[in-house]
Amino acid sequence: MADKRNKNLMITELFLAQASRDRRFYGTIQRHCDDNGIPFVYSEIRINQGYIYSRADTQDNLGQQLDQMAILILDYCLHDQQGKIENISETDFFLN
Repeated sequence: MADKRNKNLMITELFLAQASRDRRFYGTIQRHCDDNGIPFVYSEIRINQGYIYSRADTQDNLGQQLDQMAILILDYCLHDQQGKIENISETDFFLN
């Protein structure tokens, strides 16, 4: 019997970052496994003109991280800071 499933169909899970009850932002969540076969979840969410990205071992931990980042951006203006470049172990890192 031939496989009649649509190969072009892509299922996307939505995920929520919540800074407060009236400040919620939606993005996508993806599930993957690392090279050792350990599962992890990854999400990217657009907040205003920027994005927040996070990766965690469980969906609950991912939600907590994204909520905290949303608060940092909205309440502490994290994306508004210019940041600076620090050289650590002969490698440049951008910090903001």
